[in-house]
Amino acid sequence: MGCTLFKKLQRSTLKARSPASRNNHANMKSLTLCCSILLAQLALAHFDITYPGTRGDSFLPPASQWLYPCAGINTTTNRTMWPTTGGSLVLDLHHPFTYIWLNLGLGEEVASFNVSLTPNLPYNETGNGTLCLPHVALPEEANVTEGAVGSLQVITVGDSGSALYNCADLMFTSNATLLTAGEEECVNSTGVSVTRVEQQSDDGTATNTEASSTSSTAPSSSSTADTADAESSATTITSSYWHEMLMASLVVAGILCFDVIL
Repeated sequence: MGCTLFKKLQRSTLKARSPASRNNHANMKSLTLCCSILLAQLALAHFDITYPGTRGDSFLPPASQWLYPCAGINTTTNRTMWPTTGGSLVLDLHHPFTYIWLNLGLGEEVASFNVSLTPNLPYNETGNGTLCLPHVALPEEANVTEGAVGSLQVITVGDSGSALYNCADLMFTSNATLLTAGEEECVNSTGVSVTRVEQQSDDGTATNTEASSTSSTAPSSSSTADTADAESSATTITSSYWHEMLMASLVVAGILCFDVIL
C-alpha cells in the first residue's frame, strides 16, 4: 500500500513538472548516483579501527585518512583502557591485502609516535574484513606505567601503495583485559590471514617472523587464522559482506531521497 501511494505521488509530481524541470531532475539523479557510488568506493578503499575506540570518523571531511599522523583528527578524552603490557587490536580492512605498521606515542598530546610495535617488519594481512590481534605486546623500553596515557597509530598500505592513517587514544592500567580470540569482537573474517613480511638474510634464506597469534592456544598466526576462519564461517557472516550491503543501501537511499526532494 505504502509503495503504491509513493509511486502515484512520484508520477503526479513528474507530470506537474515542465520538460526543462524533468531534464534537470534526470541529470541530478545521474549525478546523485555517480556521487553515491564514488563515496561507497572511497569507503571500501579505507580502514577502521574497531577496537580500541578510534578517535573519530575519519571518513567524514575535513578528516582524511591520507593525513599524517592521525587523519587530521585531534586527541580525544574518550580513552580506551589498555593493559600495561599491551592490548588487543581489531581492524576492519577493505583492501585485498594490506601491510600494517603500529606505533605508540605517550602523553596527553602526542607529538611523536616514537615507540614501534612492529620494530622489524610490518604485518602482512590478506583478505577483506575483520582482523583481530588479541595481544599487541609493548616493548619493555616503552616503560609504560599504571595510569599513563598515550595514543596508538595504525598505518596501512594497500595495493595502491599509499599510506592511510588512523589513531586511538589509550589509558594504561593493569586492570584492563585482552579480548578473547574467536569470541565476540575478536573473530577474523573468512579469508583473512596475517603473518609478517619475510626478511632476507645475508645467505639468501628467508626468515618469516610470525605475527601475534589470534588464538590463545595456537603457536602461530597461520594456524590461528585457520581456526578463526572456521569459527567465523560457522557463527558469523563476514563483516566485509555487511559493509558492502550497507554501502549499497546508502546508495539506494540517497537516490530515493534525492528523487523525492526534486
